[in-house]
Amino acid sequence: MNRFDKYISRGNSEEKRICLFWLTSFGIQSVVNLKPSDFMLSIVERHVKGELTLERVKSEMDRYYEQQRRNRHDDESQHRHHTQEADRVSYRIVKYFMGNDFSLSYEGFSDTHHLLFHGIYAHSGKMREHSASKKEWVLGNATVIYPKAGDIEDSMNYIFENEKACDDSALSEKHKLRHYSEFIAKLFIANAFQYANSRVAFVYAMKYMLTKGYTFANDTFLREAWYFRNAIIRASYTNMHQGIYPTTQYMEMFLANLFLDEDNDLRNHHMVIKGE
Repeated sequence: MNRFDKYISRGNSEEKRICLFWLTSFGIQSVVNLKPSDFMLSIVERHVKGELTLERVKSEMDRYYEQQRRNRHDDESQHRHHTQEADRVSYRIVKYFMGNDFSLSYEGFSDTHHLLFHGIYAHSGKMREHSASKKEWVLGNATVIYPKAGDIEDSMNYIFENEKACDDSALSEKHKLRHYSEFIAKLFIANAFQYANSRVAFVYAMKYMLTKGYTFANDTFLREAWYFRNAIIRASYTNMHQGIYPTTQYMEMFLANLFLDEDNDLRNHHMVIKGE
């Protein structure tokens, strides 16, 4: 992504703002190993420079993938499918960041999932209907068991009602980031959807921060997306036998770097828990 460095260094320019929207979207996609195509990078740079509107980016992308569809070979189709998902979802993320629509609600969260993944996943915007668990490297391969499917809606409504009722105006900057970290961790650990839970939680959380007046100061998300995911897992994990309790300190460090341009040392091995 060196081609975008020159735009990031341009103070508080519009080029920098738009560039960081795109780089953040690419970082979010990287947590599932999705990377933008070279073609997408070329038209994104033109959008950053003001040569293309966002609508034109979409039309150019649509034209490109229609041509790819006509010319595709079976042995390349899976790779192209993944690349197309990376490009299309990145575009949708940036459009969401740049738009005015946002609802701090269970419905708004599920609508965001549908907005990002319609036409890609059959159950976009629909809550999962099955149990879910996953082994996590940062926990020494301990298994995280997510909430029961039948409890998701009530749990999400409770999370959002509490957040709506919170007045953070008197909080210090440090305590604001702690509060937002706690909220983001709750969204993530609900694992509300069948697919793409990390990405929708990240996108929705970043949009929420933007509505709170924050702006992306740098490309931390592009460089450290996996760190942020691990930090959220640590913020949600308890193992009393090992004396381990939830902590948002790693999330706070990440958010302070991303929004306040701090220089905290973000290293995954600092938060890894050794297996029993």
